[in-house]
Amino acid sequence: MKSRNFRIWPVGTISIICLLLAIPVSMVYTPTLHKDGTLHNLSSPGLAHAPALITGSNDPVPSEYQLAAETTAQQYMTALLDHHYGTMWSLLHPQVQAIWPSETAFTTYWQNRFKDYTLQKFVQGNTHWLHRWVNPETMIAYKQVLELPVSLQLVPDPAIQQHSLAPPEDVHPEQLFQHLPFIVQRVTSSAKGTSPHWLVLSGGPADLEAPILPPLQPAFTTVQVPILMYHHISDIVPTTILGSSLTVTLTAFSKQLDYLKQQGYHTITFNQLFDALYYGGPLPHHPIILTFDDGYDDAFHFALPILQAHGYTGMFYIITGKVGWVSYLNWQQIRNILAEGMQIGSHTVHHVDMGSLVLYSTALAQHELQASQAALQNHLGITIQQFCYPSGEPFHHGSLAARQQIVALLASDGYVGATTDPGISGIVQSSQAPFVLLRIRVDGRSTQQFFIDTLPWH
Repeated sequence: MKSRNFRIWPVGTISIICLLLAIPVSMVYTPTLHKDGTLHNLSSPGLAHAPALITGSNDPVPSEYQLAAETTAQQYMTALLDHHYGTMWSLLHPQVQAIWPSETAFTTYWQNRFKDYTLQKFVQGNTHWLHRWVNPETMIAYKQVLELPVSLQLVPDPAIQQHSLAPPEDVHPEQLFQHLPFIVQRVTSSAKGTSPHWLVLSGGPADLEAPILPPLQPAFTTVQVPILMYHHISDIVPTTILGSSLTVTLTAFSKQLDYLKQQGYHTITFNQLFDALYYGGPLPHHPIILTFDDGYDDAFHFALPILQAHGYTGMFYIITGKVGWVSYLNWQQIRNILAEGMQIGSHTVHHVDMGSLVLYSTALAQHELQASQAALQNHLGITIQQFCYPSGEPFHHGSLAARQQIVALLASDGYVGATTDPGISGIVQSSQAPFVLLRIRVDGRSTQQFFIDTLPWH
């Protein structure tokens, strides 16, 4: 793997840390193809990207409901293909419309989202009941909604197809946009003479949580989004310095989230972050991301209920080689976490120093990235596009060459973003440094006031 130079932006355009670490994404994409032309480790046509909880049901769907749901999906997707964004807007549930500052912002986003692609057609699957579904952007739970898988066929423009360094997901987007859950709810109006109608909760391929397609040359954009880094949430605090620093008690964690809630912080997904960086997607007032490293089982027993009590979502980075070990999450617990509107990302197979490993063996380093991604996708049925560097390496102590090589491998495997360990800290996230997303470590030994002082908005 050839080393590539960093792009250095003028002082004042981004924080000093981002200046030192920003890597031009367009320079490091090297798609990995099988002999048959399919991409290594991207979602197969049967892999759904579920944006939130889907609890299915075998109960039959009344024919009139099925027809209404299919008609709503057809109208929404046809409007996407025809660029009739006003029609799409009119079909959205009011609580989904509320995510957007205006219909104009919604229109601008969709004009940008697929501007480098030709949308050819869509295919709808069979309609099913969902007993419960959680929107990860709002953490609102809905009961008795209908879901039908929708696949979108889209072709990249020649500039992407002919670009030797184009991201694999850009070159073969159809592999990611298969069988995405389109979810609708029957809404009854209080107005007299108004019949019930069906509105869109999740637009499947045309949704904020649909897979990200990074632009070849993204415009320089920054947003202020603090990303907090947690490990253990537990009242069993080790006596070692490292153990106590990585463990936040339940009381302390609850107080921290209480403060975030009081100050008007809103959790967002990583999709929302990249939607904002790449396509002008909406962000709420005081956006924040909560991340939990390593996949300990206290994430399920303690972190999840406290997050739910505050209406917050979180990202859980999983070491796939330790799934099912004592004190670690098992696959069913991970599914349950995902089912409650949480996000899942890769943290390698063995939690190794990727900076040292890539210099020793590129093949072994790529195995850690590919195998962990594949395990998560196979067990959970979702597309994995987010990664977290174990111990922050090589962005903590690693060399420039190691950083460039790891970013190149991540990009070639279909990842679109990666978070660091806060030996490098900050809140400014950049479209030019998607694989160097900055975080703030939450130290279990710190006071509530110290926690408050690390945050940008008080």
